[in-house]
Amino acid sequence: MLDLAQLTKLTDDLESAVQRNDSDDIQRLCLENNDFIFSIKLEKKNSLANEKIKSFIKIHQSAILIVKNTHKKMQDQLYQSIKTRKSVTKYKGVKHAE
Repeated sequence: MLDLAQLTKLTDDLESAVQRNDSDDIQRLCLENNDFIFSIKLEKKNSLANEKIKSFIKIHQSAILIVKNTHKKMQDQLYQSIKTRKSVTKYKGVKHAE
């Protein structure tokens, strides 16, 4: 049986984190509630629960998009720093500088 109170609280917390664009909080919430999230299934006779599940899915998709975008930005920054470091070491004397 689906715990609607936990689903509602998780949806609200996740929505708040999405509005703040807080990828750390999103990851924390998803990690803490991982087993619960994967246990969610639509119920044939409970339309209220299904509506809550659908709203959770929409919020969760937005959260995933934020985390993916943050990851992409971090990869780009890492690439730029590596690229800069490689170009700096081309100058004579920089290799042996302390």
